[in-house]
Amino acid sequence: MIRSIKITKQKAFSAAMAALALLGGSGCENSLQEKVYSQVATDDFYKTLDQAQLGLNGVYNYLWNDNYRDGQWVTLGDVTAFTLIGGGSANGSGDRSGIQNEWNTYSWTPDAVELVTAWDYFYQVINRANTLIDKMEAAEFQGKDKVLGEAKFLRAFFYFNLVRMFGGVPLHIKATTDLSEVEKPRSSEEEVYAQIVADLNASVELLSPLNRADITAGRATAISATALLSKVYLQQRKWKEAAAEAKKVMDSGVFNLFEDYENINNPDFQNTKEHIFSIQHGGNANSTSQMYQTRMIYLFGPPAQTINGTNVQFHVLKDLVIFQARKAFFAETPDTYRKWQSVRQKMPYYYKNGTKELVRDTVTMYAPFLTKFHRIDFATGYLKEGVNYPLIRYADMLLTYAEAINETDGPTAAAFEALNQVRRRARAAGTAFEQPATVYPDLKGLTKEQFRDAVLKERAQEFVGEGHFRWDLIRHNRLVSTAQANGVTAAAEKHNLFPIPTQQISRNSQIKQNPGY
Repeated sequence: MIRSIKITKQKAFSAAMAALALLGGSGCENSLQEKVYSQVATDDFYKTLDQAQLGLNGVYNYLWNDNYRDGQWVTLGDVTAFTLIGGGSANGSGDRSGIQNEWNTYSWTPDAVELVTAWDYFYQVINRANTLIDKMEAAEFQGKDKVLGEAKFLRAFFYFNLVRMFGGVPLHIKATTDLSEVEKPRSSEEEVYAQIVADLNASVELLSPLNRADITAGRATAISATALLSKVYLQQRKWKEAAAEAKKVMDSGVFNLFEDYENINNPDFQNTKEHIFSIQHGGNANSTSQMYQTRMIYLFGPPAQTINGTNVQFHVLKDLVIFQARKAFFAETPDTYRKWQSVRQKMPYYYKNGTKELVRDTVTMYAPFLTKFHRIDFATGYLKEGVNYPLIRYADMLLTYAEAINETDGPTAAAFEALNQVRRRARAAGTAFEQPATVYPDLKGLTKEQFRDAVLKERAQEFVGEGHFRWDLIRHNRLVSTAQANGVTAAAEKHNLFPIPTQQISRNSQIKQNPGY
């Protein structure tokens, strides 16, 4: 429940919190009747660059909320697209992968916790960003433009999530500080996208020239804003614009593919080479604790299980596994080095259950599991918790460019080369693990339709577990047909959008539900 808020330097990033319940936050119902004091507090803050930086850190902190930390974004983006199975909220423990649920069967409702959480958290962080943007636009101290550029990037990122999930949503671009500003109708998708594009163009300008130290620190940069802009144009089917922005990233010379796919999620290589923008995790100081804040690494498995009569586990702490790879998707994925580093049904080691006795022997599990975030410290048996979660990778820019060029000009030589770069890396070309080209050959001579199919398959395999594939299918009007092909006869056009959470409609009389729900 929100009462008076006293801003301290340590809690500066919470300056906008008094208005969060107004936007659908998870506070108690009576908070809507409480007096709001945050306006005075925020007026007294953001007077120096240090204070502004604290506020910006608070916006970044919200990247690691329930949606990403608890695997909810993966549920929405991968389970509904039939690369993974299981999902749902990560509350509880034990092996909960492989279950049929509303996300597998397209029976989700407006009361689904994943949808309620997404709306709440995304609007909370947008309000934090709005507060900071308002203050930076009026500020006069040196360095405020960089803070403003990062805040606009983050606001654009979260609105991009919202518009893809729900379609048009209420557009708040000023901090919400009192009840009179709460009830707003839904803007159109076009209006929301226009705001996202405006924010990203502003971000590119404000964050130029590039400071490479910001990449190392995992902060938003002009290049990450350009990369996100290419994805935004792609989702709108603005193919020429998407290709142009992706090409800017490719031509910058700042990013490239890791030769070894394993390094993408290896904490020893975080914020380097391929990582355009990621959710940041610290070192490994909490590796024995299974801290709530680092839950993601426990979600994907593989879980403890009985193999040939022996109880085994693949790290020495308890399991919290809620995903596995769909068996059909696993079987259809070529046996590349990338597949081994992404999803596998065999493990080359195990621990005897309840002990730290490491056995180096290959065992076959009862199902294929997503292992790309599974990084074990063999000296201790603990999972490494300093694994960043990638949001935009260079591989995405190559495939965005290839897809967009194909849609405008057909499969040109440049489009083939961008796609084949990703395919070569999949077979570990140029590394000690290189596979023969026959395992996963370069593509050539495809029609426009065949090339489109190839790009979508590549995206499914390259980004499995990163929450992208639903939006790829929607972009080409294939979500419903894919669901039906996987036995979901109830799949219909309405499922291209999720329903607005019921509690938001009850709180805001101007919001109308999406058709069909």
